Amino acid sequence: MSRTILCGAGGVRQLMALVWLMLPAVATADGATESRHAGPQVAATAFAKLATLVGDWRTSAPGGSAIRVNYRFSAGDSVLVETWAMPSGRESLTLYHLDGDRLIATHYCPQGNQPRLQLDQVDASGRMGFVFRDGGNLGVAGAAHQHAMWLQLESPDRLWRSETYVDNLASSEGIATAEAGAAQLFERVSAGPAAH
Repeated sequence: MSRTILCGAGGVRQLMALVWLMLPAVATADGATESRHAGPQVAATAFAKLATLVGDWRTSAPGGSAIRVNYRFSAGDSVLVETWAMPSGRESLTLYHLDGDRLIATHYCPQGNQPRLQLDQVDASGRMGFVFRDGGNLGVAGAAHQHAMWLQLESPDRLWRSETYVDNLASSEGIATAEAGAAQLFERVSAGPAAH
């Protein structure tokens, strides 16, 4: 059974800082520091770390306008909902959830496609790398879809993120040579109620 803890923003921020410190970068059994593929414990630990994102975040778009991102739980705290509010008024969603021993991120893009990505690796710095698994509405020419992304919590109030987009009809060579987007820094604006 999950419980929601409701307290003031200061208390939530302190709770999230504590959780963040208790969830170090995932390490291999032998203490190795190189990247490796995610397994059941890695996926569960990564999802717990993503849970500390609950609240409102902000980054700057090209041209200096702000993009707001909100994280909240839904579906009995089993799904983390990431909602992007663009300066143009458009919105996108990414839903994170565990599927057995995998961590899945389904991105609902304003371009009308829904790529599903899976946690592939977590490196020693805690960077969580997601790679393309499958998706819907990817056969539309002239559009692109999210093919990979990574997130890294620098601190409880600072998040780095990079996304890689490819043309929907890209060849395997085009996909292999796709460049990752520039990493963006997101800063916490406010904390939401903690879950679990």
